[in-house]
Amino acid sequence: MMVGLCLILLWARGVFLPAGLDRSESVSFADGTLWILTLADNRFAAACDGTVLWESDSAWHVQDFLTCDIDRDGDTEILLLVWRRGNYGPSKPIWVQRNDTRWSQHIFIYDRRENTLAPQWMSSQLRPKVARWSLHGSDELFILTPDGEETLWRWGQWGLVRTDLP
Repeated sequence: MMVGLCLILLWARGVFLPAGLDRSESVSFADGTLWILTLADNRFAAACDGTVLWESDSAWHVQDFLTCDIDRDGDTEILLLVWRRGNYGPSKPIWVQRNDTRWSQHIFIYDRRENTLAPQWMSSQLRPKVARWSLHGSDELFILTPDGEETLWRWGQWGLVRTDLP
């Protein structure tokens, strides 16, 4: 009984989710501004001149991040691969009665706005799940699923669209 309770508590804290690889990366935006992006202990932060400008929500488990011009607008976006409990944030579709509490994987895309990050696209639960991801070219996202399926995604009018299907 006690072991079961401990496992449930560990699951609720995200202990069994894929660990992120701690790393830092410099990104230069179109206007020449330089930010330092850091992933540490599954938390993401963006800083400029030693000041933290934006941090991921403490309830999120950030697995990885990428930087690219995914929407082809001439400026760099920041993509986060995030696990969070529930499919939706505080705003959910009207047909959804209540948000679930299971961990689900999401891709969040942010634009830089002055000295912060602004959400551009916040996916609901991903299908297929991402085992690994990387950039393919300058504006396409390569996703490897846990089943070994290789997929390509590109920014559409609103959100990511799979481009490797016939």
